[in-house]
Amino acid sequence: MGEVLLSIRNLKIYYYTLSGIVRAVDGVDLDVYSGEWITIVGESGSGKSTLAMSVLGLILPPGRVVEGSILFDGVDIAKAGIEELRRIRGRRIGVIFQDPGAYLDPLRTVGSQIAEAVIEHRLASSWDEAWVKAEEALELVGVPASRARSYPHQLSGGQKQRVAIAAAIALEPELLVADEPTTALDVIVQAKIMELLEDLRRKKGLTILMVTHDIALASEVSDRVAVMYAGRIVEVGGSRRIVESPSHPYTRMLVESVPDVWVKKPVRSIPGDPPDLRRPPRGCRFHPRCPLALEECRSKQPPRVPMPGGGWAECFLAGMEYGG
Repeated sequence: MGEVLLSIRNLKIYYYTLSGIVRAVDGVDLDVYSGEWITIVGESGSGKSTLAMSVLGLILPPGRVVEGSILFDGVDIAKAGIEELRRIRGRRIGVIFQDPGAYLDPLRTVGSQIAEAVIEHRLASSWDEAWVKAEEALELVGVPASRARSYPHQLSGGQKQRVAIAAAIALEPELLVADEPTTALDVIVQAKIMELLEDLRRKKGLTILMVTHDIALASEVSDRVAVMYAGRIVEVGGSRRIVESPSHPYTRMLVESVPDVWVKKPVRSIPGDPPDLRRPPRGCRFHPRCPLALEECRSKQPPRVPMPGGGWAECFLAGMEYGG
């Protein structure tokens, strides 16, 4: 792996609501290395999208970064001012949002939306030059340049997602944050989008931070996987090790919940529900649902145990025989 491009330390992001304080991200540490593809996986409500949006400085009220740092090339995004964020957001850190249909302006052609971003970030000196860059970005993601004059409603779901990717890469960012980029797509289009992102990573030297609930997808495309549960990252490791030899009970149960059409094996659901993050459990947050929970899991924060080959797991049982 390359040098550390993004370093997150003890990050806490809380939402202050009328019903209580929601601890959406609660003490997260994570390094992202230059040139790698790392994916954050977890159930809905685990805090993974909040974590991803914090990298762009997009935590809005009632959310607030209450502690910790998000260092990107020496700049702490958690404490950066508006002007500093404007220079980084889009230009150096690109983003693909969950729903490209909501992201794209329905009243403007897709080419004009990409060209405007190019002008805004001073990557072109004229509208004609910006338009050419927009067409080039579209062709790079497999959309004909002629489609630059199309409106979003004239495009399919897969084409809209490609346009969203084109808009992100047109600004030539170093880091691309992809928040559930295949949520509304069928499996065929999903595979094509993943192939496209991997191709762009090789050609452009991109670093990718992706968010998904699909651990099978994460293991196929990522160099490393970070597993998130109830506001905390509970395991990090190489994608192959994570699925073949998970060390945290939650990771193992996520893997076992994925159906395999080629192998006849039982698909097991994870019992219980994710905790209410206004009142998270003491000790290990997974212990109320964990079949292997020890007495100390109920009262003490588990240690972060290094795993062979790199990575770690936050569990009293990490590295023992049950996890391989």
